[in-house]
Amino acid sequence: MMAYLTKSKFDIETHPWKPFIPKKADKLLLGTFPTHSRNRKTYEFFYPNPNNDFWKIIFETAGLNPEGPQKMDPVKLRKQVLTQLGIGIADICHIIYRQRSSSNDNAIFPIEFTDIFLLLEKHPNITTLLVTSSSKNNSTLAWLHQYCCLNGSLFKIPDGKLPKTASFSFKRRTIAIEIIPSPSRLSRIKGDARLEMYKNALLKNHG
Repeated sequence: MMAYLTKSKFDIETHPWKPFIPKKADKLLLGTFPTHSRNRKTYEFFYPNPNNDFWKIIFETAGLNPEGPQKMDPVKLRKQVLTQLGIGIADICHIIYRQRSSSNDNAIFPIEFTDIFLLLEKHPNITTLLVTSSSKNNSTLAWLHQYCCLNGSLFKIPDGKLPKTASFSFKRRTIAIEIIPSPSRLSRIKGDARLEMYKNALLKNHG
């Protein structure tokens, strides 16, 4: 008789970076969790995989060259552009199970969420959460909804096509949720349509 596999292989990972939130940020951009470490060859900061279009979109939104000044530290450059746009960045998951060393969100399972409410408490200027994926149960939106439910704060996940909006109340202020497409190249929404959605969300009420 052949011995068949019956147990899935998971690795436990803790998020490698702290959220980055400029003092005057009024928006917090949320993703799921960093790509597998083998894809973090360019720099140690959010969205380090060159095959992901996130930073290309962010720099185009800011009207800047993604390469930046020659020899400028790539992490410093990315923090600079986020500060210019008044945007913080974090991921909804703090500790995860990762299956088969995959970077796909479908292979990631949250153990512990990032404490989003604590970030909102520490940064009272933030009035909008920008959510970068919303498909099915393994997405930024689904996990944000789970986190909010854990803390007794409910919001309705909206139907329809992207971009979508929702909101919830936190300490006497309304927190808007702007739901935009994933920056992954696997996203069904690409090119100018996706860039326009990002620009509208990132630059809304930006001075």
